[in-house]
Amino acid sequence: MIDDLNLFASQLVTLWVVLEPLSHLSMFLATTSHLDRQERHKVAAMGTAFAFLILVVFTLLGRMLLEAMGISILAFQISGGIILFYFSMTMIFGAMTQHAVTPDPERRLVHIAVYPIATPIVAGPGAILAMVLFSDNNRGAPLSQHLITVSVLVLMSVVLFVIFWLGDYIAKVLGEGGASLLRRIMGILLAAFSVNLVLNAFQKWLNLPPI
Repeated sequence: MIDDLNLFASQLVTLWVVLEPLSHLSMFLATTSHLDRQERHKVAAMGTAFAFLILVVFTLLGRMLLEAMGISILAFQISGGIILFYFSMTMIFGAMTQHAVTPDPERRLVHIAVYPIATPIVAGPGAILAMVLFSDNNRGAPLSQHLITVSVLVLMSVVLFVIFWLGDYIAKVLGEGGASLLRRIMGILLAAFSVNLVLNAFQKWLNLPPI
């Protein structure tokens, strides 16, 4: 029982640090600033649900899929960093209006919920790597440990959904100009984070001292 509680606490803290709800809220608001309150709530619900499904799949099958395709964890980290860097550029330079021209409003919201909310914002390379490593550590462990990992993911998904849902009130305070400024600031920070992911992967690959 105590071991299970320790595992739950350890994985919860790790996933909390990786997901950083407040940082994710900033990016959520930045990428949904053109939506009204009802649309933002729908995107929050769909985005967190899609992200949960993506992370569950990688929790259950991630290591097996990577090994079957001959992809190393470091290669996955580098590719994830490159994708995040590209996404950060769209945040900085404002190339995120492609969803606005989608004829069907509901389809447009689904598109935004999948990209960029579900991935790469929530189910980004950091979160996916964390879930793959959790699953790898649970190899040969009793079913209870696997259930603990899934329960941690469920809890964090609920926390993110609630924070995204309440973020509408923050959006009102920021206004359109504030949201635009926030989007560019978060884009710069995300670019730095993505570069750091790639540098850390190369550092581990080449066995270099930490940068």
